[in-house]
Amino acid sequence: MNVTVKLTGPMVARTGTRDARVAVPEKATVEDVVNRLGEQYGQQVSAGIVDGFGLRSDTRVLRESNHEPLSAHSPVEAGDTVRVQLNA
Repeated sequence: MNVTVKLTGPMVARTGTRDARVAVPEKATVEDVVNRLGEQYGQQVSAGIVDGFGLRSDTRVLRESNHEPLSAHSPVEAGDTVRVQLNA
């Protein structure tokens, strides 16, 4: 299934894009999406979003359709758009 990731701030500089589309398996989580981003754009991208404990404390991930805050273990659905934001 495909998930669109909207990137902001330093993530745009790291990837060269504001919108990334990743293919992940059914029943994927936010962490799966982030890992796929790392495969596509480099480990510096995934390391900027997650650490060994889940989402980094300075990072938020929101589901665009309803602005729902997501955790690293939140499921994503086919066609979802999620936004990665670094907290100021």
